[in-house]
Amino acid sequence: MANVTLQSELDDANPGTVADCLRQVKLGTMLTPLKFDTGVISSSTSIILSPPALLVGTCRVVSGAAAAGARTMSDMGDTPTATVATLSDDGTTITFEAGVTEAVVEYIPRSATAMDTLEQPAS
Repeated sequence: MANVTLQSELDDANPGTVADCLRQVKLGTMLTPLKFDTGVISSSTSIILSPPALLVGTCRVVSGAAAAGARTMSDMGDTPTATVATLSDDGTTITFEAGVTEAVVEYIPRSATAMDTLEQPAS
């Protein structure tokens, strides 16, 4: 018998288990875009997102020696430059290029529980 994961249970949409699965992944949080203002930060700093990001919608530099305005995001395999901030593979850390001392990031959070987690039946 194959392992039953949150992903497989949600894909199957079994009425008997779907509510428990949705509670575990915190679907309401996942469907609510969040806006995070870093406040004043040091140049070339990293920030920790809570909850972690699944997808970054916008990243805007508010202040610093770097020109204010929109930034694109890349994964950690890239180097932050004048046009890129990087997002860690686990979605928890954004690292800004030099010259950014405040930024606003809007993002969609990840599932609270990994989708490959084995499904635990309701007790």
